[in-house]
Amino acid sequence: MQHVLVVSDIHGFPETVAELLDVAGAKQRMLQLADLSGRPGLRGDELHHHLFNGDGMRHAVRALREIDGRSCLGIGFSAGGTALWNAVKEGLGLQALVCVSSTRLRFETSPLNIPSMVFWGELDPYRPAEGWNKAVPRCWKTYAGKQHDFYRIDALTAKSPLRADIAAFIEGRFLSA
Repeated sequence: MQHVLVVSDIHGFPETVAELLDVAGAKQRMLQLADLSGRPGLRGDELHHHLFNGDGMRHAVRALREIDGRSCLGIGFSAGGTALWNAVKEGLGLQALVCVSSTRLRFETSPLNIPSMVFWGELDPYRPAEGWNKAVPRCWKTYAGKQHDFYRIDALTAKSPLRADIAAFIEGRFLSA
C-alpha cells in the first residue's frame, strides 16, 4: 500500500486530505507546517516570516526528518513543499516528492536523489525559469493563466488537471497493481 505524506502551506491548506487525492488504496497523513515549525499558532505572513527569517524552516525540516517516510510519497504545498525538499536533502527517506507552487525551490541548484515533480501557476511571479525546471526537478508542469495559490481550488476540485496530474504521477510510478 502506498503512503502519502502531505505538508500544508503557510495558511494551513489543506486542513485534511480526505478529499485531496483520488488514489485508490493510498494511506494519507496530513502535517501542518505551523506545527512542524514549532509555532502551531502561526498562520500566513507570520508563519512565512518565522520560516524564512527565523528558525522555523530548520525546525520543520528536523521534524520531517524524524518521520519514517521510506514507504511514502511526499506532497507539499508552497512552503510545505520547500520543507519536504529540504528534509529529503538532509536525509528524509521518501519514494518520491510532489511540490505544488513551492517557489523557494528556485534557489535549489541540484536535483534530489528521488523522483520529483513540481507544479506552477504561469502567473506566479516567483516561479523559477524553465531552464531550472529542466535541470533540477526534471518533471514539471506549468498551468496557463494560474496564480501562485491556484492549488487552493484546483486541489479540491474533482477532475481538475492538478488532481489528475498528481494522481497520474503517483499511479504511474508508485501504485502499480
